[in-house]
Amino acid sequence: MGQSWQVVPEAFLYRPEQFAEVHCLTTSSGTINPAPVIDFFRRYPKVQFTLSRLVSFTDLKTNEDHQLFEEVLFRWYLQRFHAAEPLPFVCLAGGYKSISAALQKAAGLFGAAEIFHVLAEPLPQTLEQIDQAASTGLLKFISLGAEPGWSRLRNLDPKDFPLEQDRADGAPVIGVHVHNRALGELIRENLDLISRRAEAWDQAADLPFASLALWQPRDAAWLQAPLDAQTDTDWILRLPKIELHCHLGGFATHGELLGKVRRAASQAQSVWPEPPALPKDWPIPIKPVQLEDYMRLGDATGRQLLKDPSCLTQQIKLLYQQLLDDRVTYAEIRCSPNNYATANRSAWEVLEQIRGTFQSCMDEAQMSGGRLCQVNLIVIAPRKPGGDLSDISRHLALAITSSQHTTQSGCCRVVGVDLAGYEAVETRAAYFAPEFTAIHRCGIAITAHAGENDDAEGIWQAVFKLHARRLGHALRLHDAPDLQRTVIERRIGVEMCPFANYQIKGFAPMPNGALYPLLDYLRNGVSVTVNTDNIGISAASLSQNLLFLAQLCPGITRLDILQLQSNALDRAFMSHRERQAIRRRLEAFLVNGPVFANKNWIS
Repeated sequence: MGQSWQVVPEAFLYRPEQFAEVHCLTTSSGTINPAPVIDFFRRYPKVQFTLSRLVSFTDLKTNEDHQLFEEVLFRWYLQRFHAAEPLPFVCLAGGYKSISAALQKAAGLFGAAEIFHVLAEPLPQTLEQIDQAASTGLLKFISLGAEPGWSRLRNLDPKDFPLEQDRADGAPVIGVHVHNRALGELIRENLDLISRRAEAWDQAADLPFASLALWQPRDAAWLQAPLDAQTDTDWILRLPKIELHCHLGGFATHGELLGKVRRAASQAQSVWPEPPALPKDWPIPIKPVQLEDYMRLGDATGRQLLKDPSCLTQQIKLLYQQLLDDRVTYAEIRCSPNNYATANRSAWEVLEQIRGTFQSCMDEAQMSGGRLCQVNLIVIAPRKPGGDLSDISRHLALAITSSQHTTQSGCCRVVGVDLAGYEAVETRAAYFAPEFTAIHRCGIAITAHAGENDDAEGIWQAVFKLHARRLGHALRLHDAPDLQRTVIERRIGVEMCPFANYQIKGFAPMPNGALYPLLDYLRNGVSVTVNTDNIGISAASLSQNLLFLAQLCPGITRLDILQLQSNALDRAFMSHRERQAIRRRLEAFLVNGPVFANKNWIS
């Protein structure tokens, strides 16, 4: 209401039988006389009427005055129509044009049952003239329709945006005031985001995460630029990541971490054998090492040490903390329980210890309210040429039993098996395929080391004979275009490990090294992911493996890095509910652009 008090009763007469409350917002100007309006509503004792006057606000002279009016209006809306309250009818007649604009804006944001305007010719000057205009049809009402508003705005907590009120008991006139413009600022910050969300509808399908379509153009350009290992370190470290190929036994292989595992032994050994020294210039050596030599670098945390239950527990706790520190939000850890079994402790007990310790770590992280990493397990089925296959059979049987024993989503559990061990012509997947029939019957996922030391035929057999859902390394996939097309069409994941691949196979920038195929795979549509393999042996975290791609794959972009994370999420052996929850977390992290400020209510 401005100085023309008549608009208030005129607006009420639009639907006098329907309106149960009438609320009016005005300034504290002494030229505004509320008495006639109060007299009018004495005729309608069942109608609640209030007139809110902005304290210390007498006239609209500046932009700051307008923003103050908007802030009070927005907060009044939130206080009165929070959550499921019925929406109001909003009349735009009265006050400055800017006030009418603010009312229409508020209706668009918070919702309105109907927006309308009232006209009268000639203009009534008294209550009697208003009554006469209404009875003779001289009051004209123009409906602008309803506004659904944004339910997320109405669901904000009114306590976060209080509206201070001064009111004598029973008096219809209320003094209202605020001390900041927090709600208006929040709305203004998000209006462009809402607009960009609508404009980005078609773009979202082509991006690894839909929220990237909401980025400002300057930020989208940053995303398309090449990864920089120096300037992007902090971004990569803070980025929530997914790890799909990490060996438990390859973690604390050297240095202080190894010392911590050894000191945890329940029966301390006086002299522990020294681990093999890491090669010169490790983790970026000047020449590759053989796979056998690479694996020997993990001998210090081999079977003997991790047969000690206390050492195994310490190894798991240290690995879990490393995952948290590296912002890994989901990890599949590979283990060989039979390797750590003893005459007094079965492989089942070992597997339950591994699962239970990871679960305890997850529970503690959740209770602390800090970062959380969901861990699931992959049981390794170690291959060897010819002879007795009972070791593979035992591991597969163990995986089947455990997968049936613990099935609850969100708990640490066995989700897959891995055909691992040295690749050769005589150890290709076809040789072991019959052993995996029960795995398929029980719906357990299979991943297989293939194409690391063998050629493309090893990959072909993993795909067509073992029906692997993921492939470990698959470095020779580019040698078989038809097979690569099959891998793309079947959405088979490819688990690449940049540091381990470089250290063993010697890709460029190593002298005379071949081009690392990851970027070609990615651009061709292969569902490639980046992982660590053996964190301790390769001496590189998941973040460091991602940053290393700037050297291995010149031209790889930050958008490519996010595509790798999306691929990992899609190819992970997790439940649909887990996948949705983690994707929501990643989307919420990404929605505000490179700064990733977590202050957006629309995410």
